[in-house]
Amino acid sequence: MELKEARYIIAIAREKNISKAAETLFISQPSLSKYLKNLEQQLGTRLFDRIGSSYYPTYLGERYIHYAEKIVEYGMEWDIELDDIMHQNHGRLNIAIPIMLGNSLIGPALLKFHKLYPHVTVNMMEEVNFVAEHTLTDHTVDLTIYNVHEFPTDLEYQVIGKEEMVLVLSADNPLAAFAEEKEGFRYPWIDLSLLSKEPFILLYPDQNTGGLALKLFKDYGMDPNILLHTRNSQMSICLAIEGLGAAFAPESYYQYLRKREQKGSVCLSIGKERIENTLIAAYQKNRYLPKYAKAFLDILVDSYKQTHF
Repeated sequence: MELKEARYIIAIAREKNISKAAETLFISQPSLSKYLKNLEQQLGTRLFDRIGSSYYPTYLGERYIHYAEKIVEYGMEWDIELDDIMHQNHGRLNIAIPIMLGNSLIGPALLKFHKLYPHVTVNMMEEVNFVAEHTLTDHTVDLTIYNVHEFPTDLEYQVIGKEEMVLVLSADNPLAAFAEEKEGFRYPWIDLSLLSKEPFILLYPDQNTGGLALKLFKDYGMDPNILLHTRNSQMSICLAIEGLGAAFAPESYYQYLRKREQKGSVCLSIGKERIENTLIAAYQKNRYLPKYAKAFLDILVDSYKQTHF
């Protein structure tokens, strides 16, 4: 199995369509169809079942793809390391990151990074959904940046910094008047049990903020009214600011959106103890990181400290 062959088959499996796969590979659809046909003839069996215009791997195809992914992974690492050695300051950096985190974090770091590495292209792969799974399954992703409350055991990672998880309410919400200053908390603190009848706008439990919300409700013995589940942090915060309900968010998300919203809002500390998110940059174990990727991490840590301390 050659590297090119492995990339072709993985593209077909990913897109489930020859035309779309050909587009991603920058080759013609007839060329890719012919390539697949010749390969299946050589193997003496099909790698894909054709159902309409969709392609689904056979069992043999699944096993073929398993090894193809390993070949592509090693091929990409070789390309990166060779480019790093030969050209030093030339390359590309693929970063998976939640949309809101990208908005509030990356800008200042990119300005400094591009001054040092003007020939490195940064590709931001912004997602609404939980992005950590990209690091586990997508070998094209170099770094995945996201908040955690439990550190991953199957990834390498670097801690970027910490920030408080807060409660967002409309300024018109009368419950905001019950907030008080409390030692150990950055914002006015409110007893979460006071919101037992308040509607909540939550992220899903498999997202970091959604998981923390469920833990808080359990700690307070609450069974609140869940008005809406969403995977979009920006939506949850904006709807809370509009007065539709209460939402949880990392403080940087709230501060970023607060400046752009016309309506008044409040940001409150919560929890029996201060609740913090830890922001990390994760990557696959034993993965080779070029020096410009390590430089980006250093810049990101410095930038985060300057804006959060």
